[in-house]
Amino acid sequence: MGTTKTTNQRFSPVSPVSCFHARMIVLVAWMATVIGAFGLPQRALGAQVPDTTQRDSTFDLRSLLGDHGGRSSLTLTSGKTYNRVEGLPIMFGATFRGGIGQAAIRVAVLGIVRTAHSAHWDPENIGHRLTAEVRSRGERGYSIGGTLLDVVSPIERWQLPEPDAGLAAFFFQRDYLDFFGRHGANLFATAFAGDYMTFRVSYGDERWSSRRARDVPALFRGSRDWRINPAVDDGTMHFLETRFLLDSRNSELNPWAGWYLDARYEYGTGNLTPPAVVTPATNLQLRGDEPPGPAHVSYGRAFVDVRKYNRISPRTQLNARLVLGGWLHGDELPLERRFSVGGIGTLPGFDFRRTGIGTDVGQCSSSTTMFAGRPAQCDRVALGQVEYRDELHSDLIDMFNRNGLRVRGSVFTVRPSAVAFVDAGRGWLVGERLGTLRYPSASLPPFDTYRADVGVGIDLGIAGLYVAKAVSSTEEPANFFIRLHNRF
Repeated sequence: MGTTKTTNQRFSPVSPVSCFHARMIVLVAWMATVIGAFGLPQRALGAQVPDTTQRDSTFDLRSLLGDHGGRSSLTLTSGKTYNRVEGLPIMFGATFRGGIGQAAIRVAVLGIVRTAHSAHWDPENIGHRLTAEVRSRGERGYSIGGTLLDVVSPIERWQLPEPDAGLAAFFFQRDYLDFFGRHGANLFATAFAGDYMTFRVSYGDERWSSRRARDVPALFRGSRDWRINPAVDDGTMHFLETRFLLDSRNSELNPWAGWYLDARYEYGTGNLTPPAVVTPATNLQLRGDEPPGPAHVSYGRAFVDVRKYNRISPRTQLNARLVLGGWLHGDELPLERRFSVGGIGTLPGFDFRRTGIGTDVGQCSSSTTMFAGRPAQCDRVALGQVEYRDELHSDLIDMFNRNGLRVRGSVFTVRPSAVAFVDAGRGWLVGERLGTLRYPSASLPPFDTYRADVGVGIDLGIAGLYVAKAVSSTEEPANFFIRLHNRF
């Protein structure tokens, strides 16, 4: 077992004036992103493509010049995120939309410039995303396409969506996600049926790499530094993923009836160089007396997120969510594909990446694996969430809703709801039984080993204010947090 060596990152000093200007530029760009996020979403699942950032908070430079003709355009958009590795990624380039017969064609050639380290022009701040897709028109059909990319991607995106994660980073310097670099190509084919059902197969050939936390400003930064972005397993990977999406919700932002199902299976194979940050149960072995280097790995991994929304009266709802994910077969999962629970997206009664209270069933670290950045190391994870919502009414609220709040052409009404919720979940390793941290593949941890919390809050429609308290660990203090839209 190796050890992780860390060094303090030093950056050249920045004058107060230039720092102020940089923050104001980032603030304006980020607020444009947030306003875009409050707009009505593109709900059709059949319309989902890998690079949805192209149509988020985008404006056409050609329209500024008075040219409204043609199907091609110059595009400037944010990456709809903000984090300690990239700052605010800005995407720019050319897009083309057209058609041949019953097929629609979309091509986007976008460069990426990141604002980390005062937007310094270096390889870490430069990337790209080139996408081409051919899609059949109509409610039912097929699409095929491909993407060339050099991007920074989050690990465990399922825990916390944007813009929640980005706003927490920009305003309060809270980092609820870890990130790694992806450089390569993807091919995909999709079959869709209306707004409700999508089946997608994708194949990727990528190089994965560790990325460091950089000099990224936060509005209320104070004197603390960003948490280290953990190292990952660097190397080349080929992976095949199948994904099934079912969405019968009446609304994407504020659902009160319907089902949501996201089920995925991924098979990956390639050559990776594991860092010192590995679990004691790792199966990555070098053969003979060869010097340390890439080891061949292959694995199977599944993930299921199912949600049910129920309106039990004109004012009240009872909603539930179940998440199951983890290793199925083959070698140990790379660090890019491991799991954890904890924090405002999963178990808000427990601080994100906090260790030291009992056995760490949140991210599956042990006394011998307390590494820089405290990465997720669980082979499997299970999470259940239940919430009760009661819509509030008063004369003042009804008076305000007569005209509504207009944002980007969409009218919103304030419909506050009182919310009560309970969450339970944990992660674990797969292998020979070891205490309450590792269990055989065919067994599940006892329920009394799960972390659990309860909480209450008020949801104003656009944002909600909540407080959660851990009940499985009395040492944990109550946590106050803010979420945009619904918790799930």
